Amino acid sequence: MTIHRVALITGAGREKGIGAAIARRLAREGVSLILGDLCAPPADHPLNPGGGQWAALQALAEELEGSAGVEALPVQVDVTDPDAIAAMLEMTQAAFGRLDILVNNAGVAVGPAPVAQMDRNAWRKTLEVNLTGTFYVTQTALPLLIQTAGQHGHGRIINMSSLAATHPKPFLSAYTASKAGVIAFTQSLAQEVAGFGITANALLPGDIDTDFKRWGLQLESMIRGQEYEAVVQAAIARIPVGRLGTPEDVAAVAAFLCSEEADFITGQAIRITGGRELVQAMMPK
Repeated sequence: MTIHRVALITGAGREKGIGAAIARRLAREGVSLILGDLCAPPADHPLNPGGGQWAALQALAEELEGSAGVEALPVQVDVTDPDAIAAMLEMTQAAFGRLDILVNNAGVAVGPAPVAQMDRNAWRKTLEVNLTGTFYVTQTALPLLIQTAGQHGHGRIINMSSLAATHPKPFLSAYTASKAGVIAFTQSLAQEVAGFGITANALLPGDIDTDFKRWGLQLESMIRGQEYEAVVQAAIARIPVGRLGTPEDVAAVAAFLCSEEADFITGQAIRITGGRELVQAMMPK
């Protein structure tokens, strides 16, 4: 009987998002999946731009079971709710009895604004989801990850940071602070879990063509007073490889980190940017 590795991916409910792309890539490699997402509020809600939806999460699970022949279970979960996370891990244990890979991909950028005008609840919510949520899910998943690593040789944790963590933009102080925190958290975690045969790495995507990024470019067009397409082309011009990244670009790196070839890579903050950080750009006053 073939024993499939099992991955838990949060923030997988955006149809064209990074979480869904990672799920598709891992499924092609025979990994069974727990697919988590808040699935609320509506995708066009200003506090949840391009947010995951239950129908999309279910459709992704059905797609992966049909095309890749792996089991995929969709779960509605709030990563800021320890009880909901515990229920998700109990489901994982009951369905598969193991967990080989954890991908903390859930993230938000609530209410971008200058620090002087930022809503304090927007600051709090952004850090709760992006940083505290990563901690909550990791802490709850660790017993099963450690158990599985002990039985089958190794485990993997991938935390989604952002190029914004090392190259912050104005008006995104909460988002950049949370993503910088994810890097530091990952590097501390990597040292703690290495002895169990588990690696932990952070990914730092740059300008990736998702609904979330398009929303950010729309905000930038408003700030700059420029046409949206002009802002898109300016963003592309700042990327040496000459295009926006794709969710599949990020998924390819995640899949490598989940492979045996990445056994000696841990505690790293890996940029997936097309060289974007090599080019500087200033926002208008």
